Amino acid sequence: MTTTTFPSRIIRPVATPPARRATIIGFTATMLAGLLIATAISIAVGIAAAGTVLPGTTVGGVAVGGLTRAEAAAALESRLPSLSAGEAVVAVGESSATVSFADLGRGYETDAMLDAAIRVGRGGNPLTDGINRLRTLVHPAALPVIVHAYDPAALDRIASDIAARFTVPAVEASVTADGPVFTVSPGATGLGVDSSVVASTLAQAVDSTSPADVAIAIEPTILQPAVSTESAEAVATSARSTVAALTLEVPGAFADEAPLVIAPETIASWLSFGPDYGGIAYALHIDEAAAAAAIAALAETVDRDPINARITVAAGGGLGGVVAGQEGRNLDVAASQDALTRLLSRRAAGAPLASLGLVVGTTEPAVTTAAAEAALPQMQMVSSWTTNYVPGDGNGYGANINIGAWDIDGRNLAPGEWFSFWGSIGPVTVERGYHYGGVIIGGRSVAGGAIGGGICSTSTTIFNAALRAGLEMGDRANHYYYIDRYPDGLDATVYMADDWVQDMSFRNDTEHPIVIRGFGGNGFVTFQLWTIPIGRQVVLTDAATSNHRAAIETTQVVASMAPGSRKRVEYPHDGHDVSRTRFVYDANGTEIHRNTYFSSYRAVNGITQVGPAPAPKPPEPPGDTADADAEPAAP
Repeated sequence: MTTTTFPSRIIRPVATPPARRATIIGFTATMLAGLLIATAISIAVGIAAAGTVLPGTTVGGVAVGGLTRAEAAAALESRLPSLSAGEAVVAVGESSATVSFADLGRGYETDAMLDAAIRVGRGGNPLTDGINRLRTLVHPAALPVIVHAYDPAALDRIASDIAARFTVPAVEASVTADGPVFTVSPGATGLGVDSSVVASTLAQAVDSTSPADVAIAIEPTILQPAVSTESAEAVATSARSTVAALTLEVPGAFADEAPLVIAPETIASWLSFGPDYGGIAYALHIDEAAAAAAIAALAETVDRDPINARITVAAGGGLGGVVAGQEGRNLDVAASQDALTRLLSRRAAGAPLASLGLVVGTTEPAVTTAAAEAALPQMQMVSSWTTNYVPGDGNGYGANINIGAWDIDGRNLAPGEWFSFWGSIGPVTVERGYHYGGVIIGGRSVAGGAIGGGICSTSTTIFNAALRAGLEMGDRANHYYYIDRYPDGLDATVYMADDWVQDMSFRNDTEHPIVIRGFGGNGFVTFQLWTIPIGRQVVLTDAATSNHRAAIETTQVVASMAPGSRKRVEYPHDGHDVSRTRFVYDANGTEIHRNTYFSSYRAVNGITQVGPAPAPKPPEPPGDTADADAEPAAP
């Protein structure tokens, strides 16, 4: 900081000499006069140039002084060289594209140049404007051209089009499958052109006032495929290793079981190719859900129910020996699926694995061989029942009764197992020896109405044997009418049709196996139940009957029958209701079963069909008088 110090004494101004004063006054007057003249000239120029460009003004060398805005615009348009007539050649590698300057929107900023020309000497400050107007009289204003090098939107569009035109995408290598055959399609490099590089290079080339054509070169980028041929080959090798035939080993398989094999075609259908789970590398993918479904579908083949040990029967009666039982097995689906997934992954990595051990569980039979062998010496006949009948066409002369008994003979019931009559005999067919026999249809006996007629003697007999053995009873139904060869109220009819089944069943509710013996002979059928006695006691009440209905005999005349002939088609059956109760007690006297069977037997009238009455004999013609007293001939 500078500080000025004044003396305490006041300094007085020095007086100007008279001659010098006169000179100064003259110079000042001259200057004022000149200034007034310049100002007058400037004002005159301004007035003269009102509405036009000041004289002496040029734009890019084109004189526009003294011209109106429109005239100046026309002068510039006609005299300045065209900036849109040229073109730019863009070379990309060995190819090129031509871009016209017009498409780029290249041209003059005419309005801006005219605005600049009009503003010369018209800045808004009178003093400055006056000076500038005077200056232009001596030094004309030379204004440069203003160029619009390109339109940004057009430049971006053209650059994008060029980049898209010359960009060649890389070809990704890939693996295709035709069943278990895998083919590699090789990859190839591509060329990449960046539109921003094209735009900036092109913009720089055309950003000048020169109308001449320009040429630029763009160096493309080499694009490497994301999936190389080498990586695809490696994936194909993994796939080929994975699809080899796979043998599935079942622990405990029998010699007669066919081996389980998953074919290469099946494994190939589980494979696909694409980015790995990180989205980066090309990889082999295994459809674990499809593989799991294939394993689950094997359960039906692999699973085996356990087979109980069986006690055989002797030819003459009683029991024989023991047929060994067999463990059951079941496929552990989840564990086997996991094992298969791991094996396929190891195969894909190159491990030469040809077989897979399935994971199975085993189940013991309800009657093991050891249990059957231990039980056999202790088994006794605990119940028996016999039904006697008359062989005839109504029961296939005994065949319809005996075949079922022979089917059931030797049937073993494990503890807890149910016996079903229909489930225990073979098909009821003519081929097996059954005949068409009598059946009750609509409350009437129909001779030859059904194959196997009379088989109810078989079901009723085994029902009574099981009832008296004290077992848990199941299905049972009485006949339409009472048949006197059966215990009153303890018959068990069976029937099978497409839409309805009547069965007879019971359950082995003991802890020991039961063997059923069935015998069929000429006019009798017998069933025996053999097991280890457990002290059960069975009490059957006598038949309590009520509501008795008497049947009557009826006669039906059938016109198609021979006159005087007769045919019995239904025997009379009295109707009644009956109730019987069974009590079963264990060895300690505790009641374990109580079954009350109520049967309502209908009354069925007897029916005899007869032919029409013989026609009356015609009267004899009258004889002569001589014969009138003659004796009639003997019949």
